[in-house]
Amino acid sequence: MPLRSTIRLGIELIRSCMRSRLAWLLASIHGVWFFLAIANMSPPSRAFANFLDSMSWSDTTIFAGRPYHFTYESIWLKSLVVADLPAGLAAIPLSIVLSPVDRMGHFDTYTESYVVAGFFFVVATFQWLIIGRATEMGLAAHPWGNTALRQVNQSSTVLIAVLALLAVVPVPIVDRSRQVHATHTLAR
Repeated sequence: MPLRSTIRLGIELIRSCMRSRLAWLLASIHGVWFFLAIANMSPPSRAFANFLDSMSWSDTTIFAGRPYHFTYESIWLKSLVVADLPAGLAAIPLSIVLSPVDRMGHFDTYTESYVVAGFFFVVATFQWLIIGRATEMGLAAHPWGNTALRQVNQSSTVLIAVLALLAVVPVPIVDRSRQVHATHTLAR
């Protein structure tokens, strides 16, 4: 397939996903899930990132400024990582292409962890847009699916607004409580 038609097909896929309310509903659920899972991690640690920058060995890495070790994370974060795994694998070629830009930025590990988390969030959200659009197309092929889609289309704006509130209100509360707990523990 020629490059021009491949690009045209990709642009049409993006437009199709952007018009799908079910796709945006799934992407919104993913957004709430992502930010709550990150907020539930241990507090950001520039000191640990500096430890990693000093070429010291660790089986823990930094994700969104926070120490990350799959084994010790919550079930919510583990399930998010597994659900977003196809997007993570699909992002590998793109991250290789963008690696020279990363080198020009001269980011430290702490800053780069936020850039990587943002990149991962965008790619994984696009995965959920594609899944939502594919689900919508599958539902549209059945009479009962059309009924379900009409209900989703009628209530999607309210549902997305509620999901946005679920991301905006609890995330700072969850994150702040974790930081207060860590500060209290260190003070002992």
